[in-house]
Amino acid sequence: MIRIICKWMIKVVETISSVSITLLASFTFYEVCMRELFRKPTIWTNEISSYLLVWVGVLGMVYAYDKGTHVSVDFIFRHLNARMQRFFNIITTLFVLTFALCLCIYGYKYWWIAFSNGWRHFGMLDIPMSFTRIALPIAGLFLVFQVSIALYDYIKLVEK
Repeated sequence: MIRIICKWMIKVVETISSVSITLLASFTFYEVCMRELFRKPTIWTNEISSYLLVWVGVLGMVYAYDKGTHVSVDFIFRHLNARMQRFFNIITTLFVLTFALCLCIYGYKYWWIAFSNGWRHFGMLDIPMSFTRIALPIAGLFLVFQVSIALYDYIKLVEK
């Protein structure tokens, strides 16, 4: 059941990220056309693109962890025996879990400061900062969920 929820969560992250990247490219193309062809730059495209980029970046972290595509240096790791590889997998997963928990805790505090004080982004659209800052604790929660499953799997391997 938990793995089904995790797969569903990754599918949602993948869909949101794909739509956001498509919107980013479309807004950028629109801005270039307006600026270069019609000499009438828009006010809103740069701002919206920046906010979408925040969400794509943090959700991309969750997606990349699921697919195992984060950058890793495994030159020495590949030459270790299977038992040592499992040990180092557990250690690195614990580090990632610690990072994800910090992302949740401090991301929430970061969001709460902006939300409770009514902070807004500087710009023409006057968007609340809480809309972009909430991305950190949400991505952190997704990552904690994923990493906890991975840690469970690594520990189960060691027990065998």
